[in-house]
Amino acid sequence: MIVKLLGLVDLLAALCFLLVQWGVFENFAVVIAIILLIKSLIFISDFTSIIDLISALYLFLVIFNIHSAFAFIFVLWLLQKAIFSLFV
Repeated sequence: MIVKLLGLVDLLAALCFLLVQWGVFENFAVVIAIILLIKSLIFISDFTSIIDLISALYLFLVIFNIHSAFAFIFVLWLLQKAIFSLFV
C-alpha cells in the first residue's frame, strides 16, 4: 500500500514537471516538490532517492522558471518509477 502511495507521488511530480512549464498548478507543484523532497530524504541511503532528491530540487527550479531539457529526463525517471510501483 505504501509503495503505491509513493508511486502516486512520483506520478504527480512527473505531471507537475510538465504542467508547471506552462504556468499551470504552480502551488500544487510546490507541495508535490516538498513531499518528493521529504520522501527522498527519508530513504537517502538508496541511489534512487538521491536522484529523487535532485529531481525535487530541479522541480523547485522549474517552478521558478529556470529549466532546460533536463526536465524531460526527470519526467521519464519519475514516470518509470511510478509505473513500476503502481502496476508491478
